[in-house]
Amino acid sequence: MSERQLKAGTRMYFGVPADPMPEIMSDAIRQVVTQVPGIREAYLPQCYIEGEEEARQVLVVAVDVPEQMPAVMQDLMGKMGLLLPQGQFIDIIPFLTSSMPSGARVRECQIVKTKRKPWWKIW
Repeated sequence: MSERQLKAGTRMYFGVPADPMPEIMSDAIRQVVTQVPGIREAYLPQCYIEGEEEARQVLVVAVDVPEQMPAVMQDLMGKMGLLLPQGQFIDIIPFLTSSMPSGARVRECQIVKTKRKPWWKIW
């Protein structure tokens, strides 16, 4: 799996996929995502990135702690590499939970949402 970074200010448009991936694949991705500690939310929306040729279904994840982002992404990409067949890929777009665009939170595409413990129940 390779990594690429988008320039700051690149516009992304999210929505419900016109032709969603098979349910068995989205369920397998959900199971992989739930095995990665640190992911607060995950969605499988369709995304058009300005400058790209076409929109495609992507995996959007939200992480609470900025310092955990590299480890979370490495763990997630390793597990996704085991799941996807040779030559197949899915773009993974990570955000901090606090700065995730509201448009990326497509309710119909949500596959994971973990609840936060109230601050008084940390132990």
